[in-house]
Amino acid sequence: MIGNVTSSYDRNTASSGTPLDAVVFNELMVSFAPFEANPQLLVGVSGGADSMALALLAHDWCQARGGRVVAVTVDHGLRKAAADEARWVANELARYGIEHITRVWQGPKPTGAVQEKARQARYRIFDDLMRDTGIFHLLIAHHANDQRETIAMRQERGATPLGQAGMSTRRYLRNGRLLRPLLGIPKTDLIATLIKRGQPWIEDPSNIDNTYERVRVRKVLGTRPASDFETGQRTAIRLAEEQQIGRMLAAAVTLHSNGVAIIDPKVLLAASGVADTAIHALGQVVRTIGGAAYMPARDKLHGAMDRLAVDNTARISLGGCVLHGRKGMVCVYREFGRMAQDAMALDTESCPKSVRVRFDNRFEWQADAAALSAQTGLWIGPLGLCDVFHTKSFRSALREIAPFIGNLPRAALASMPALYDKEGLLSVGGLEVSELSDVLSAAGCERPLGRGQIASGGSWQFAPQVPLWESGFKSSPKPDNLLA
Repeated sequence: MIGNVTSSYDRNTASSGTPLDAVVFNELMVSFAPFEANPQLLVGVSGGADSMALALLAHDWCQARGGRVVAVTVDHGLRKAAADEARWVANELARYGIEHITRVWQGPKPTGAVQEKARQARYRIFDDLMRDTGIFHLLIAHHANDQRETIAMRQERGATPLGQAGMSTRRYLRNGRLLRPLLGIPKTDLIATLIKRGQPWIEDPSNIDNTYERVRVRKVLGTRPASDFETGQRTAIRLAEEQQIGRMLAAAVTLHSNGVAIIDPKVLLAASGVADTAIHALGQVVRTIGGAAYMPARDKLHGAMDRLAVDNTARISLGGCVLHGRKGMVCVYREFGRMAQDAMALDTESCPKSVRVRFDNRFEWQADAAALSAQTGLWIGPLGLCDVFHTKSFRSALREIAPFIGNLPRAALASMPALYDKEGLLSVGGLEVSELSDVLSAAGCERPLGRGQIASGGSWQFAPQVPLWESGFKSSPKPDNLLA
């Protein structure tokens, strides 16, 4: 039984809200166009009022366009009731013909920063599901009250002006885009929407647990009237900031498929009137190349920018990356010493389903399952672990056959991902298998017949935790020189 299901919540509060209808919701969705002719949407649904309202509104919107909604509930395994709640959500949505999927967060659970780590796990699960289903759009039910709380929390922590502008209405994950159509809608309207439809929802007990910062902030804000600036105007400010960052990234940065970025520092350093924009742009590059979820601290980014302004040959360690000034540009690459130095064994036991392996939280390698099952002793690690990499003949051949990669700093090459077997090097992320074969031949390395089959049957993809255009390019097409 679900003991925390309600259809009333707070009748006095709900009566002050205005139910959302199809016309209003369509106006909210128009800002995220274009969609497919028959749109497909993933919707995160916990069973709370916000996500239940979003699921029903999105379902109506898709049905009117010949599309479909797939609702996703993540059972974090943190409460005993979570599994029952997921089943309740599935049963309720089935009444409307809405497809439902439950995913369980596997592995050990955190003892600290529980909500934040659960959120990160939830987004990873959503991201993987977008890849598996081929659905590009993920809807999340954050609303105006959530935005107000986020702004207050970030102000308390001294966030940048962009951070203080609150959550973005959209962002990009590895396999699609996350949309927040309700970000300007108050919670009372969502409750009113469910009450009008006679649809119950679940109250999560963690929403009243003072252990969590957001709950404490919510109680304080509940005593104050919300201003327009806290909600709509801040959203507009954030969108303008993101567009400015996007233009700067497009002008200054080239991101290559081997996980290396080249920055034109003149573009960043010339932005004297928009220093926070330049700092945020640099932070996004470092976050992406380092495979991190967050940018480095603002003061460290300022320090790096100041040093680059006076020393165009500086080498700066920041956020698990190296910022390496050379030839008038700044090469940003993963810091080899910050990478795991142990080999990652690769076999059908460790990845039996998709045969897709993430390496260093930046790259994915995917192979044909049949080819993998016929091969033994495969492993993944940085190129710097390979003996042949440290020979002059190999690096000379690399410079001649693959000039862009070969002319990168040696430390940048060392951090590139590589696939090995007992005979040695099989493939390198960012380098075609045929190019690697030519490099090895030119370097005098023998390749036994047939060793290229497993390499040619697989592919590397640079897939950082947060793509470079996560904030900057969501309002315009992805520039050609920024590859994921």
